[in-house]
Amino acid sequence: MHLPDVPLLSMLKSSMTWLQSRQSVLSQNVSNADTPGYVARDLRPVDFQQLMRQMEAGNRFPRGLAVTDPRHISLAPPGQSEFDSADAPDVTASPNGNSVSLEEEMIKVSETQAQYQAAANLYAKALSLMRTAIGKPGS
Repeated sequence: MHLPDVPLLSMLKSSMTWLQSRQSVLSQNVSNADTPGYVARDLRPVDFQQLMRQMEAGNRFPRGLAVTDPRHISLAPPGQSEFDSADAPDVTASPNGNSVSLEEEMIKVSETQAQYQAAANLYAKALSLMRTAIGKPGS
């Protein structure tokens, strides 16, 4: 069995990819906090049930680039996330048209970081349990 084919690992990987993409969008918001006219953005939550249905139908990477071998990595084109983003103004725009609230963005960043760490811990624990099951607990 291929590790990416394990449903738990696949779900955790998808979740971690979404969280990583969200962190990138949030960091762009923070870096543009003083840019006149900038509107804060955020990623739309992924419908993981729909994603799992697509994966069960044989489409392992429904949103990324096509892969010709299961060992290839599917990546979105540079500067483009494989997830949907939308304007998500934190506050009413300031007089210069900027809608970024640094406080709100930092809260979102820390929540995203905590969720990513939890998913990474679950992923590591699942791999550890698999190693134990096949008789290689220290590897």
